[in-house]
Amino acid sequence: MNKNVERAKELVPAIILTILSMIQALALELFWSKIEASSFLWAGGWDAAIGWLQMAVVLVGILLIWVFYVSFVLRFSWLPTLEDTLIPFLIGLLEFAMIDITYPHLLGPWFLVLALVYGITTATTHVTMRRARRDPANEYFFSKTGPASWRDYRATVSAVSILAVTGVVLWVIESNHYFSLGALLIALFAMFYQFIQSKRYWMHSLVMEEAGPESAPGDEE
Repeated sequence: MNKNVERAKELVPAIILTILSMIQALALELFWSKIEASSFLWAGGWDAAIGWLQMAVVLVGILLIWVFYVSFVLRFSWLPTLEDTLIPFLIGLLEFAMIDITYPHLLGPWFLVLALVYGITTATTHVTMRRARRDPANEYFFSKTGPASWRDYRATVSAVSILAVTGVVLWVIESNHYFSLGALLIALFAMFYQFIQSKRYWMHSLVMEEAGPESAPGDEE
């Protein structure tokens, strides 16, 4: 195989991971500064409860994006594209915007940005997974895992749609504390579920060669 291709496959994913780690570190610094500067978080009441849940979703989201990228780089080999090197910057900008508008009265736009972050991250994962399937080095995983179908994308599309609709509803209607708390709790639960799924696919792909075909997951991530 072309030496430039081999070098790109070896170096670019590590470079992307390095860039992402720097962006996530900046996001965490901005996150901490936001907590210190947000007096409403310490005032008690509905605004404080909603604000802390927003902060929890932001923190879990930052960690989840890191887990997505780390697990993919460790598990698979693929030929990176120019878009692969730019996506971390786009995700970083959206994370910074999300942190900046973390206020109870901006919950509608905040949910729309969350939908964008989740949608772009999962779409990137699916597209990169398709390219990884074409690399012979990943045959140990994909030989036992069928190609993703529309059914595998329904959960992602539904989650992004629900987040976007929630954002529009909260933007249009007057403040509804119960609805806001419920929406944030559901978003937080969905993110923890993604952590569980990430761990499941991580372990399956790492031990699949030893476990045999019967232990392979039926769907792609």
